[in-house]
Amino acid sequence: MPLITLTDVHQSYDEDRPLLQGVSLVVDDGDRIGLIGPNGAGKSTLLRILAGREVPDAGERSVRRDLEIGYLEQEPRFEPGATVRDVVRAGLAGRDALLAELEDLHAQIDAAADAAAGGSSGDDVLHALIRRQERLHHQLDALGGHDVEHRVEAEISGVGLPDPDARCGTLSGGELRRAALARLLIAEPDLLLLDEPTNHLDAFVVAWLEQRLMALASPLVLVTHDRYLLSRVTTRIVEIDRGAAYGYEGDYTAYVEQRAARLASEAHAERARLNLLRRETAWMRRGPPARTTKAKARIDRYEELVESAPRVAAADLVLAFPPGPRLGSKGLLLHRVGHSYGERTILPPLDLEIAKGMRLGVVGPNGAGKTTLLNILLGRLEPSRGKVVRGDTVRVGTVDQKRDELDPDNTVVQEVAEPGGYVTVGGRPVHVATFLDRFLFPGPRKDVPIGKLSGGERGRVLLAKLMLTDANVLVLDEPTNDLDLPTLQALEEALCAHEGAVIVVSHDRWFLDRVATHVLHLSGDPHDTHGGVTLHTGDVSSLLDRIAQQGAIADGAGRSAGRKGGRDGAAGVAGGATGAAGSQRKKGLAPWERRELEKLTAQVARLEASLKTLDAKLADPDLYAGGAAAARPLQAERTAAQAQLDTAMARWDELAERDL
Repeated sequence: MPLITLTDVHQSYDEDRPLLQGVSLVVDDGDRIGLIGPNGAGKSTLLRILAGREVPDAGERSVRRDLEIGYLEQEPRFEPGATVRDVVRAGLAGRDALLAELEDLHAQIDAAADAAAGGSSGDDVLHALIRRQERLHHQLDALGGHDVEHRVEAEISGVGLPDPDARCGTLSGGELRRAALARLLIAEPDLLLLDEPTNHLDAFVVAWLEQRLMALASPLVLVTHDRYLLSRVTTRIVEIDRGAAYGYEGDYTAYVEQRAARLASEAHAERARLNLLRRETAWMRRGPPARTTKAKARIDRYEELVESAPRVAAADLVLAFPPGPRLGSKGLLLHRVGHSYGERTILPPLDLEIAKGMRLGVVGPNGAGKTTLLNILLGRLEPSRGKVVRGDTVRVGTVDQKRDELDPDNTVVQEVAEPGGYVTVGGRPVHVATFLDRFLFPGPRKDVPIGKLSGGERGRVLLAKLMLTDANVLVLDEPTNDLDLPTLQALEEALCAHEGAVIVVSHDRWFLDRVATHVLHLSGDPHDTHGGVTLHTGDVSSLLDRIAQQGAIADGAGRSAGRKGGRDGAAGVAGGATGAAGSQRKKGLAPWERRELEKLTAQVARLEASLKTLDAKLADPDLYAGGAAAARPLQAERTAAQAQLDTAMARWDELAERDL
């Protein structure tokens, strides 16, 4: 059944460059659509139109009646004084109103019971109120029952926000997006519209999100550059290409194959059009008479051939980082390097060697020390302990995830060019215009200020500047942020071909699986008996699998596996770190879960005492002296208390099992 239908939608912000041209799209119940395309193609615009946040220039949008849409925008806004917990709890829309209605209803039931006991004709009213109370309790159960705090806390923890009581006014843009995502997930609307939900999420939270979306029954439309998420969550891909929408059945892998076939077919049709156009152009140059019907039809056909030229496809970005000076036998060596701020350990002590040909991916939760490690490697930060030894031939080039090194007032040319309008690439001078053409900045885009570029365009400027550093060790902090799929693929190819060493922090599992030869996992857990550091030889996917498997076994078995496994990989990591299987303990309770367990223990005791009191009252024969109606409020109260106890006990059992 169609949920939303778009028919012949047109949208443009620039008269010379239409964004959407005649796009039609049907989102059916059960659809899980991945919406992809290059930066600036109109994906976010189309999502806003689907959500009803933007009205198209032309075309129609029809929506199923009473459809509840959950929309994750790129820059959500909340009241600065609201806490993360307040924001997420608000996803259970209508729950507060329902609780207030139930409280008022309980007062009405008490009044009706008194009237019935006094001999007034209140039995019918009391029966109607009790039936209404049952219906409201069913609605409350659908919203999580009386106790939803564990669900709220679970969603907050799942998206990687450490403090549920943090005020929104103190959060970064990425943290606000996480809070908005948690609110949407707990709401479970009829349709989810998600615009880049994986931005600012680390690889482990993205893996959690993947499982969460797969478990949800809600249909969704998803804009993302995370190819694992596209492959595992979506059942249909819609590509926005040159203003048109192309649909592909299946996941991302099926899309790649079908798209190649479509482009080959388009190329064949375009070659046929050009061949025919060449013949007709030669005929036109001979000056055909236009008076005859046949000649006029042929002229019309010629004009149609000229007008039917397709919009030029965006050029493919080709990257190739110069190798820089030869990297000698000594690269970067970290000996017991760690860092703390006061008593708080940010980076646990580790030994690490970065040598020629090594491509190291660094993963871990936010705050685990990934960026701190990069700053130490770059020489921007002196470690609190340990020593960094740099080889004589090491030349480092870097990309910062915050784009701080870009001057927003400079144009693209000013940001990249050397005096005289040339740049030096691999020791050779190249004119800056020619150089920027390779990074997909055509004529007028070269003179646009950095501050007016999209995130993806700023990313390409940074990659252009990185190519000019002539470095043999590349240090990249979240280089994939805001990059579209073609740029990601070009960056992957360039890093794999680089002759020096690469160190990259990224949440993109597909990217790391493609690029990294080793993965350094920083757990960020101060109680990790293995030091919180793991060097894994292999890809991120196998690391995640091993961590998930290890989380299902006991501590003793985990320690045994660690002793048998020894060190994992060619380069060692000290501080007690072993292989991925040995570094992960059975997952215990988070601090908020331990507090919840303590509250549940008291709540269960209180509810059991309340039930015992209610049972004693209901067993008293004097209660029924005024008729059966007198017992009904107590029976309703007991039913509600039993439901609360069942919910609390189920959650208590879950937490207590993990606390063993």
